[in-house]
Amino acid sequence: MKVAIITLNYNGKKDTLEFLESLSVMRTAEYKLQTIVVDNASSDGSVPVIHDQFPQVDILQTGANLGYAGGYNKGLEYGQIWGADYFLLVNNDCLIKDDNILDILIKTLSLDAKIGLVSPKIYFAKGFEFHKENYTKDDLGKVIWFAGGKFDWDNIMSIHKGIDEVDKGQFNQVMESEIFSGACVLIKKEVLEKVGTLSKDFFLYFEDSEFAKRVKEAGFKVYYNGQTSVYHKVSRSTGIGSGLTDYYHTRNRLIFGMKYGKLRTKFALLREAVKLLFLGRPAQRQGVLDFYLGLKDKSPVVNVSHPLDGKVEYSIKLSIGIVNYNTADLTTKLIQSIFKKESGFDPKKMEVIVLDNGNVDPCKEVIKEYLLKIKYLRNGKNEGFAKGYNKTIRYSLGEYYLMLNSDTEVLKGGLSELIKAEDEFGGEVVLGGKLIFPDRSDQDSAFHLPTIWGAFKEYFLAQKGSYFMHLPKSEAPTKVEGLVMACLLISKKVLNKVGLLDEKSFIFFEDVEYAQRLRQFRIPLYFVPSAKFIHHHGASTKKIGQEKANELLRKSAQNYHGKIFYFFLTWVLKLGQKLGRIKTPVSRWTKDD
Repeated sequence: MKVAIITLNYNGKKDTLEFLESLSVMRTAEYKLQTIVVDNASSDGSVPVIHDQFPQVDILQTGANLGYAGGYNKGLEYGQIWGADYFLLVNNDCLIKDDNILDILIKTLSLDAKIGLVSPKIYFAKGFEFHKENYTKDDLGKVIWFAGGKFDWDNIMSIHKGIDEVDKGQFNQVMESEIFSGACVLIKKEVLEKVGTLSKDFFLYFEDSEFAKRVKEAGFKVYYNGQTSVYHKVSRSTGIGSGLTDYYHTRNRLIFGMKYGKLRTKFALLREAVKLLFLGRPAQRQGVLDFYLGLKDKSPVVNVSHPLDGKVEYSIKLSIGIVNYNTADLTTKLIQSIFKKESGFDPKKMEVIVLDNGNVDPCKEVIKEYLLKIKYLRNGKNEGFAKGYNKTIRYSLGEYYLMLNSDTEVLKGGLSELIKAEDEFGGEVVLGGKLIFPDRSDQDSAFHLPTIWGAFKEYFLAQKGSYFMHLPKSEAPTKVEGLVMACLLISKKVLNKVGLLDEKSFIFFEDVEYAQRLRQFRIPLYFVPSAKFIHHHGASTKKIGQEKANELLRKSAQNYHGKIFYFFLTWVLKLGQKLGRIKTPVSRWTKDD
């Protein structure tokens, strides 16, 4: 049974370290655990310290402040790829106090197949009570913050049971609850598979209320178990009464209430919004304005956009993604070449992710000597090129991500040369290495984006490289329009801006589409001749079969070009083959025979 423990860090180094230390009290022998710290682009030096003190923890860098919902969604996605059966979401300002908490919560979910998630009793951590003057010294550590609760649909707000009460066993029940606490909740995988993850519209506050509503609408129950508990340093992240709290509570209450509230409640919210617009605190007024302006991804209170002023910290420099489909022998050669010292691989700063894309000729048994050195994934069926590599990207932790086809091999300095070049460009470009055939002859790997004019120049004017693949002649990094994806290095900074591979195509044209998208975002592509890789060209597609490959190529070409442009381009190519100065039977950009 696999359990992903996920926490979110944003400039909370001290709290996160204390939380991770508290995990050591848990009894976990029955479970396979993976602890994931999602870092929302902290600037307090969190990442290197966490990595140094807890090297077994996976630190997933988002590259920007995505808020509670966006950050936890990254962690949930990572845990799903890992194959978790259960997901324990715990705020970094919580402390685990019961050694059997995991066992109790998991058993709660097993009481009924319809129970989808459960929260424990949550105490104020000592010294973080709202009204310290009301308690004796012996009461501290026993003051309740959450013991289940309900949602007030008339006023659009969650109501915690037991809040500010000293625990005397009055809330030790195991029972269904209308709400859960996002500070600590265990979710089973079936909920995420059916309901999805948290709504990113909320950023912070009300995301748990919205998720609870969707969970119950999907037929699951929300539970509370008062027989286990955690401590919570309440409002450490946002601060009580802060502008951040004012803004997001105001805006998100309107988002939630106007979507799910009754008509009478919506009118009440409208009246309240008008009042806040004139008499509210500055952040409350801005929250009302941004709601009515439909601004869900930015605010003057916190910058949630991707451009960053400071250096984002990563625990790993390079992640290498490999997708195997029916090429176990070549995948083995590739892995062997990566782990050779001369490749530039550094096990302390780099990771290798291998995905078996289906059950045809999986490589797991062949590479078993490397399984402790790599992150291994397996799909039940072949999901295609883009989906396969996107899964390895989502599961990567590195500042840079290197996509390598299973039919490549790393030559001396291949990895280090690419990293060196990307560092020199400040992580702002996409790079490809020089591909060579197994006999060490050069292989064309750069291209211009396909156009009718380019095809005309190639066929009728004999201007080589105008349409088909070409090889830049310079010995220095050379700017190009496109590079094949057999070997492509993309920084997380670029991925955050441009996005992942286009999954509309099963295979073919991913490199063309991505090159086009990079141009739209003004991200340069560079060919780096000093980084060399052997490429057994077409090894994976040969296993598909030529007829099937041609069919997939045609579909991908139509998807990229559109049917009208594809029609005209095909006729130019056919005329070029018959009348032009270059005779080529098949185009890389469209199947034209």
